Amino acid sequence: MQLLAALILIVVWSTTALAINWSVQGLAYPAALFGRFSLAAMVALLLMLALYRRALPGGRAWRAYLTAGLGTSLSMLCTYWASRHVSSGMVAVLFGLIPLSTALFARLWLGERLARHELAGIMLGLGGLVAIFWERLSLAPDGLPALLVVLLAVALQSGAAVRLKPYGQGLPALAVNAGALLVCAVLTGALWLAHGAPTLWQAPPRTVGAVLYLALVGSVLAFSLYYWLIRECRPGQVAVLSLLSPAAALWLGHVLNDETVSTRMMAGTALILAGLVLHQRHALRHWRG
Repeated sequence: MQLLAALILIVVWSTTALAINWSVQGLAYPAALFGRFSLAAMVALLLMLALYRRALPGGRAWRAYLTAGLGTSLSMLCTYWASRHVSSGMVAVLFGLIPLSTALFARLWLGERLARHELAGIMLGLGGLVAIFWERLSLAPDGLPALLVVLLAVALQSGAAVRLKPYGQGLPALAVNAGALLVCAVLTGALWLAHGAPTLWQAPPRTVGAVLYLALVGSVLAFSLYYWLIRECRPGQVAVLSLLSPAAALWLGHVLNDETVSTRMMAGTALILAGLVLHQRHALRHWRG
């Protein structure tokens, strides 16, 4: 079950970059974010009522909602803003640092240690990402601040994932997701209002479709699986999936859009897969559980 959830996450995360790009074409990014998270929050809350016959659990559960919601919304705000100044390849490689930053936070807050084979696997995977995206690793003239903002987004996402591990115990993953999306909707709604409440309804059909996809698949489905995996697995096991998603996105482009596969791309993918196998060599039975 965990392996299936991980594979679904990789597929969804591999299509998210393109969907985000489409969602901001002809639409201000605060409107795209608010549209995504407000719709996702409504759907997740309705699913809670339909499946559990209850609203969100209260009390200490709000620590999980706030931790996940703040981490997700702030990380996404940083990423959307920085993407105007940093190439997509640079963003992909920097997000490949999530396993390393997650391991650091897990060491500080949960007392988990990174084994040598796990560190070696992460470094192999990061090397594969650099090999694949080498030609795209360029900065705009004002890209240094944006580079730092992307690193902040990485730290926010990985730190929130580690903090969520103890807070999410005993809570349904859908409840954690619904509460987090509600927090995201409130924060991005405030940003949307601060930017003059740009309209959501005059965007091109492809843009609207991308926002719907990000809300229903990228947020309701994927984040529910993500929070469930965080609850069931070590945070580092979940974070390492972020190494595979950028490479998978390029291969999807080859299969679905006839994009060229280069020798560099094949070599980088081989490095990433080797790194993943090395990182997870002691956990393959756990993933199949």
